[in-house]
Amino acid sequence: MSNTAQSKPALRLEWDFGDDAPAGAGRLLALLAEIETTGSIAGAARATGLSYRNAWGLINAWQVHLGQSLVTTARASGSTLDDFAHRMLAIDRSARQSMARALESASLPMRALSAQPAERAGTSLRVAASHEPLLNDLIRQLRQDGVTTALSTHGSLESLLTLASRRCEVAGFHCPVGELGRDIWALYRAQHGLPRLRLLGFARRTQGLILARGNPKHVSGLGDLSRADLRFVHRQPGAGTRLAFDLLARQAGLDTRALNEGDEEHTHAAVAALIASDEADAGLGLQAFAHRLGLEFIPLFEEMYFLAVRDAPASRETLDRLSTVLHQPDWRTHAQNLSGYSLADAGVEYDMAGAERLLFGS
Repeated sequence: MSNTAQSKPALRLEWDFGDDAPAGAGRLLALLAEIETTGSIAGAARATGLSYRNAWGLINAWQVHLGQSLVTTARASGSTLDDFAHRMLAIDRSARQSMARALESASLPMRALSAQPAERAGTSLRVAASHEPLLNDLIRQLRQDGVTTALSTHGSLESLLTLASRRCEVAGFHCPVGELGRDIWALYRAQHGLPRLRLLGFARRTQGLILARGNPKHVSGLGDLSRADLRFVHRQPGAGTRLAFDLLARQAGLDTRALNEGDEEHTHAAVAALIASDEADAGLGLQAFAHRLGLEFIPLFEEMYFLAVRDAPASRETLDRLSTVLHQPDWRTHAQNLSGYSLADAGVEYDMAGAERLLFGS
């Protein structure tokens, strides 16, 4: 379900068996995994880009080095993995699963640096932002006002890192109001290279559990998500919604390993669409998208969506331009058909301390 185009570059996990080990530990594990699936060394060799001869050479070299048999071949039944090979694959898979989130997080700064295309002639305002439906209205208004504007969608953390690397002029991100948001706000502020920011309030939104129409699985809250009969769809790591979910899950004592860690989407709309089409039972997302598709919704928290620019004289024109649009008398009508939205803070300018007071009180 995830968009592979948004998963590069990525930091990878590799095994080092020492200087005296044969080359190709990663290729060996890939080959063993294919043998486990297909029961054929020839088929596994093709799948991993090896000749049959080279596949056997790789297996034999590692069997000698490890002093263990890895594969058994029988004329009638094909090839099967020996117990030692099964244990190697189990350890590899467990290590990759446990390290996946840390590697994904460590990959974000490099991804932010490379994600944006080179600046095109005529582009005067680049916006990198977490998914927010009203941003499309803002971009249309700016273009009608003669401002050439480009919008790219990322997670909140990645959008802020894109601003830090000067690959955009405006970053859109969100943070829960109240205690839930304190750790997320601290994570944002701790990012290396993040400049001093000026923020504009954009929208106050309600997030919660989006559930199938009629709630056929009788989900009553977060505690039900670890049930084996529930298909849960995540937002991608680094998304503000994913950061909030991970905190909520820890607070609720959920074993997130029981959830479908492989099922990820990059927008609230995609999460709601999967649930509406019966490809998932639950996901965390905006109330507006649940109601748009006639789905059930359990509210969990309120959040503020901000537009951020560098706190520098060169950003003043951008701030004023955005503030002018958000203060227009008819701007608040844009939220009339969006459940769980308030634009009371739209266009209000904050420094970081002021934004913290808005989110967490004095």
